[in-house]
Amino acid sequence: MSLPKRYIITGAPSTGKTTLIQSLSQQGFHCKEEVSRRVIIAQQQVNGNKTPWEDVSGFTQLVYTQTVKELAIDDSQITFVDRGLPDNMAYLKLHKKAIPNNFLDFNYKKYYHDTVFLLPLWKTIYKQDPQRLQSFEEARKLQDLLLETYLQLGFNINLLEKDTVSNRVSYILKNIK
Repeated sequence: MSLPKRYIITGAPSTGKTTLIQSLSQQGFHCKEEVSRRVIIAQQQVNGNKTPWEDVSGFTQLVYTQTVKELAIDDSQITFVDRGLPDNMAYLKLHKKAIPNNFLDFNYKKYYHDTVFLLPLWKTIYKQDPQRLQSFEEARKLQDLLLETYLQLGFNINLLEKDTVSNRVSYILKNIK
Protein backbone atom coordinates (compact mmCIF):
# COMPACT_ATOMS: atom_id res chain seq x y z
CA MET A 1 0.00 0.00 0.00
CA SER A 2 1.42 3.38 -0.96
CA LEU A 3 1.22 6.38 1.28
CA PRO A 4 -0.86 9.41 0.33
CA LYS A 5 1.08 11.82 -1.82
CA ARG A 6 1.41 15.54 -1.35
CA TYR A 7 -0.99 17.88 -3.12
CA ILE A 8 0.77 20.90 -4.56
CA ILE A 9 -0.85 24.33 -4.26
CA THR A 10 0.98 26.62 -6.66
CA GLY A 11 0.67 29.90 -8.49
CA ALA A 12 2.51 33.12 -9.08
CA PRO A 13 3.60 35.20 -6.08
CA SER A 14 0.78 36.77 -4.07
CA THR A 15 -2.10 34.61 -5.30
CA GLY A 16 -3.21 33.42 -1.87
CA LYS A 17 -1.26 30.14 -1.57
CA THR A 18 0.02 30.71 1.96
CA THR A 19 -3.36 31.92 3.21
CA LEU A 20 -5.00 28.84 1.71
CA ILE A 21 -2.38 26.52 3.24
CA GLN A 22 -2.88 28.17 6.64
CA SER A 23 -6.64 27.69 6.38
CA LEU A 24 -6.23 24.01 5.49
CA SER A 25 -3.84 23.62 8.43
CA GLN A 26 -6.33 25.28 10.81
CA GLN A 27 -8.88 22.69 9.67
CA GLY A 28 -6.56 19.90 10.77
CA PHE A 29 -4.89 19.00 7.49
CA HIS A 30 -1.18 18.31 7.36
CA CYS A 31 0.48 21.18 5.47
CA LYS A 32 4.02 22.16 4.52
CA GLU A 33 5.03 25.80 4.27
CA GLU A 34 6.87 27.15 1.26
CA VAL A 35 10.52 26.03 1.14
CA SER A 36 11.38 28.85 -1.28
CA ARG A 37 10.35 31.57 1.17
CA ARG A 38 12.36 29.94 3.96
CA VAL A 39 15.43 29.82 1.70
CA ILE A 40 14.98 33.49 0.73
CA ILE A 41 14.64 34.56 4.37
CA ALA A 42 17.73 32.55 5.34
CA GLN A 43 19.71 34.13 2.49
CA GLN A 44 18.55 37.61 3.50
CA GLN A 45 19.59 37.00 7.10
CA VAL A 46 23.18 36.21 6.04
CA ASN A 47 23.27 38.79 3.20
CA GLY A 48 23.47 35.91 0.74
CA ASN A 49 22.70 36.23 -2.96
CA LYS A 50 21.01 32.88 -3.62
CA THR A 51 17.60 34.42 -4.29
CA PRO A 52 15.32 34.33 -7.35
CA TRP A 53 16.40 37.87 -8.32
CA GLU A 54 20.18 37.55 -7.80
CA ASP A 55 21.35 33.94 -8.29
CA VAL A 56 18.31 31.94 -9.37
CA SER A 57 20.41 28.85 -10.18
CA GLY A 58 22.00 28.82 -6.72
CA PHE A 59 18.62 29.54 -5.15
CA THR A 60 16.88 26.65 -6.91
CA GLN A 61 19.65 24.25 -5.85
CA LEU A 62 19.19 25.29 -2.20
CA VAL A 63 15.43 24.79 -2.55
CA TYR A 64 16.00 21.42 -4.26
CA THR A 65 18.25 20.19 -1.44
CA GLN A 66 15.85 21.27 1.32
CA THR A 67 12.78 19.95 -0.50
CA VAL A 68 14.34 16.53 -1.13
CA LYS A 69 15.13 16.29 2.60
CA GLU A 70 11.52 17.07 3.44
CA LEU A 71 10.15 14.70 0.79
CA ALA A 72 12.18 11.87 2.34
CA ILE A 73 10.03 12.12 5.47
CA ASP A 74 7.07 9.79 5.03
CA ASP A 75 3.71 11.46 5.43
CA SER A 76 1.02 8.96 6.31
CA GLN A 77 -1.79 11.43 5.74
CA ILE A 78 -3.01 13.76 3.04
CA THR A 79 -0.58 16.66 2.89
CA PHE A 80 -0.79 20.02 1.13
CA VAL A 81 2.41 21.82 0.14
CA ASP A 82 2.86 25.51 -0.60
CA ARG A 83 4.65 25.20 -3.97
CA GLY A 84 6.22 22.04 -5.31
CA LEU A 85 9.66 21.28 -6.61
CA PRO A 86 8.57 21.89 -10.25
CA ASP A 87 8.02 25.57 -9.40
CA ASN A 88 11.79 25.97 -9.45
CA MET A 89 11.95 24.84 -13.06
CA ALA A 90 9.50 27.62 -13.93
CA TYR A 91 11.70 30.16 -12.12
CA LEU A 92 14.73 28.93 -14.07
CA LYS A 93 12.79 29.20 -17.35
CA LEU A 94 11.69 32.72 -16.43
CA HIS A 95 15.34 33.73 -16.11
CA LYS A 96 16.33 31.74 -19.22
CA LYS A 97 18.60 29.42 -17.24
CA ALA A 98 19.29 25.77 -18.00
CA ILE A 99 17.29 23.22 -16.04
CA PRO A 100 19.73 21.00 -14.10
CA ASN A 101 19.49 17.23 -14.51
CA ASN A 102 18.46 16.71 -10.88
CA PHE A 103 15.22 18.55 -11.71
CA LEU A 104 14.76 16.85 -15.09
CA ASP A 105 15.37 13.35 -13.71
CA PHE A 106 13.42 13.72 -10.46
CA ASN A 107 10.57 11.25 -9.86
CA TYR A 108 7.85 13.81 -9.14
CA LYS A 109 5.01 11.28 -9.23
CA LYS A 110 6.60 9.29 -6.41
CA TYR A 111 6.09 12.17 -3.98
CA TYR A 112 3.36 14.39 -5.42
CA HIS A 113 -0.23 13.64 -6.31
CA ASP A 114 -0.91 14.11 -10.02
CA THR A 115 -3.53 16.76 -9.19
CA VAL A 116 -2.09 20.25 -8.72
CA PHE A 117 -4.12 23.24 -7.56
CA LEU A 118 -3.13 26.44 -9.35
CA LEU A 119 -4.19 29.80 -7.95
CA PRO A 120 -4.56 32.45 -10.66
CA LEU A 121 -2.87 35.80 -10.60
CA TRP A 122 -5.25 38.25 -8.95
CA LYS A 123 -4.44 41.95 -9.15
CA THR A 124 -6.77 42.82 -6.25
CA ILE A 125 -4.75 40.83 -3.73
CA TYR A 126 -1.31 41.19 -5.36
CA LYS A 127 1.35 42.81 -3.20
CA GLN A 128 5.11 42.77 -2.97
CA ASP A 129 7.04 42.14 0.22
CA PRO A 130 10.72 41.62 1.18
CA GLN A 131 10.64 38.03 -0.14
CA ARG A 132 8.35 38.71 -3.10
CA LEU A 133 9.98 41.34 -5.26
CA GLN A 134 8.48 40.35 -8.62
CA SER A 135 6.45 42.94 -10.51
CA PHE A 136 2.90 42.02 -11.46
CA GLU A 137 4.01 41.56 -15.08
CA GLU A 138 6.86 39.24 -14.06
CA ALA A 139 4.39 37.30 -11.90
CA ARG A 140 2.13 36.92 -14.96
CA LYS A 141 5.02 35.42 -16.95
CA LEU A 142 5.84 33.09 -14.07
CA GLN A 143 2.23 31.94 -13.84
CA ASP A 144 2.30 30.94 -17.53
CA LEU A 145 5.57 29.07 -16.98
CA LEU A 146 4.20 27.29 -13.92
CA LEU A 147 1.23 26.05 -15.93
CA GLU A 148 3.49 25.01 -18.82
CA THR A 149 5.96 23.22 -16.52
CA TYR A 150 3.37 21.24 -14.58
CA LEU A 151 1.59 20.20 -17.76
CA GLN A 152 4.89 19.12 -19.36
CA LEU A 153 5.58 16.95 -16.30
CA GLY A 154 2.19 15.25 -16.71
CA PHE A 155 0.30 16.82 -13.83
CA ASN A 156 -3.42 17.58 -13.97
CA ILE A 157 -4.13 21.24 -13.22
CA ASN A 158 -7.14 22.35 -11.23
CA LEU A 159 -7.41 26.12 -11.63
CA LEU A 160 -9.06 27.69 -8.60
CA GLU A 161 -11.40 30.63 -8.93
CA LYS A 162 -10.63 34.09 -7.58
CA ASP A 163 -12.83 33.53 -4.56
CA THR A 164 -12.95 33.52 -0.77
CA VAL A 165 -10.54 31.34 1.15
CA SER A 166 -13.39 29.17 2.44
CA ASN A 167 -14.73 28.59 -1.08
CA ARG A 168 -11.25 27.73 -2.30
CA VAL A 169 -10.82 25.25 0.57
CA SER A 170 -14.20 23.70 -0.23
CA TYR A 171 -13.23 23.32 -3.90
CA ILE A 172 -9.96 21.62 -2.99
CA LEU A 173 -11.60 19.23 -0.53
CA LYS A 174 -14.16 18.22 -3.19
CA ASN A 175 -11.34 17.51 -5.65
CA ILE A 176 -8.91 15.40 -3.65
CA LYS A 177 -8.85 11.62 -3.84
